[in-house]
Amino acid sequence: MPSDAGIKVLNPTIEPDTDKSSMAIRPESLDGVTVGLLANGKRNSAELLRHVYDVLKETNDITLGVEENKGNASRPCPGDLLSNVADSCDVVITASGD
Repeated sequence: MPSDAGIKVLNPTIEPDTDKSSMAIRPESLDGVTVGLLANGKRNSAELLRHVYDVLKETNDITLGVEENKGNASRPCPGDLLSNVADSCDVVITASGD
């Protein structure tokens, strides 16, 4: 066996490109805001979002715009679904269940 034989370990991850990423702009208040809920398709994600909305509704004057479920946590959200949520809501809350 050659002296340079061994196991080569590769790291398939990358560091995030923070230069192209930013936090979403948050409103100063939720009063008068239309909220959208976008579940990722995992079990209990829609229920979790509904609970968060109900808690927020107790102390804020918010309206529910749309409740959507992208249906598959391992795939990107379809463009038409994203457009519908973006066009219908001021703020969107997403969640992952399990």
